Amino acid sequence: MGITAVSALLGFGFWIVAAREFPSAEVGRAATLVSTILMVSIVTTLGIGQVFISRLASRSAGHGWSLTVTTGLVVTAVVSLAGGAVAAALLPVLEPSVTEGVGAARFVLLPLGVTGAACSLVLDHACIAEREARPAMVRNAAAGAMRLVLIGAAAAAALPDDASWILGAWVLPFVAFDALALTRVLPTLHPGFKPTLAGWRNELFAMRRLIAGHQAINLGAQAGAYLLPLVVAARLGVADSAVFYVAFLLANAVIFVAPAFGDSLFAEGAHTPANLGRDLRRAARHIVALAGPPALVLIAAGPWILGLFGPEYADDGYPALVVLVGSAVLSSGLCLAVAVLRVRGHLGEGALATSVALAVTVASAWLLLPSTGLVGAALGFAIGQAVGLCLASLFVASGRRAPRRAIASS
Repeated sequence: MGITAVSALLGFGFWIVAAREFPSAEVGRAATLVSTILMVSIVTTLGIGQVFISRLASRSAGHGWSLTVTTGLVVTAVVSLAGGAVAAALLPVLEPSVTEGVGAARFVLLPLGVTGAACSLVLDHACIAEREARPAMVRNAAAGAMRLVLIGAAAAAALPDDASWILGAWVLPFVAFDALALTRVLPTLHPGFKPTLAGWRNELFAMRRLIAGHQAINLGAQAGAYLLPLVVAARLGVADSAVFYVAFLLANAVIFVAPAFGDSLFAEGAHTPANLGRDLRRAARHIVALAGPPALVLIAAGPWILGLFGPEYADDGYPALVVLVGSAVLSSGLCLAVAVLRVRGHLGEGALATSVALAVTVASAWLLLPSTGLVGAALGFAIGQAVGLCLASLFVASGRRAPRRAIASS
């Protein structure tokens, strides 16, 4: 939770500076490109972060642990570079207005951004797998602070009104602190860690089933948040996309609580599956206690907070913000249900629930946006989460059997 809270707070400051110092159209382009990077990074992580949670609990100290982590990081980096290059080539074809003014810089910034974001997610989950998230929080906080410094420097230097400056300030810290994590954080997290690829083929073969299952779950669970700004840009324009992006950024103050508990529930279940029922009840109680106060603050002070970005953000973004905050109840339930399915090893059922939620989210938003404005995107998210929660709950209720402890080492 600290990782997400600190990153969100510093990200909030980053986008305030960008919104104040750059034209809204350029902020919209940058926000859409950042959403694209994060969306593609979900694909290119291949679920390896969750594979770490499943597998590292049973790996031997020294070579075994090092081989799993190194193999996962290398595969993530290679696939991410390729995915970022494909995104840079396809974006002008899919939505030309998004890349106007960015030019050839996208062929550098998008691959680096996707690789940095994907490797950062995987590194975070290595920490979570070891049930020690503090190193990841420090690294993410430092990266967020660096972004704030860079966007402030870009604004002070009176650079041309170009989304590439905003995007560059956002991407560079990922690359810098991922490299630092490989040399400093991982050896501290696991004293026997030494980068190695000796035996990587057998390791990758052993990870293949976990990769397929967890990746399918991740795509459905996370892609909607990054697809929605793209849908808004396509249906309403890049300026509206910037407003929705900021509203979703604020709503994450509530939405982010459940994924933190979902990952923790999964990590604890991988170590001690017998306590799953007890831990699930505890997680639900803590989510209510921790998400309730920020939800009330956002509903009460939302117009003022959005107004920090500019008057158009408050006028157009507040109704969408209210719907997004309300939908956190649904997304929290879905997150916990999927965590239970992960621990039990029912990855196919979890993937089906999140995939249906994603499809319903995108389709509903696409249909509702022209007639209801930005609220349509928020309603689409809420509808998708509701459908996914119903489906995942049915799977949890119908699959109450002994957790398959073998999933951690399969």
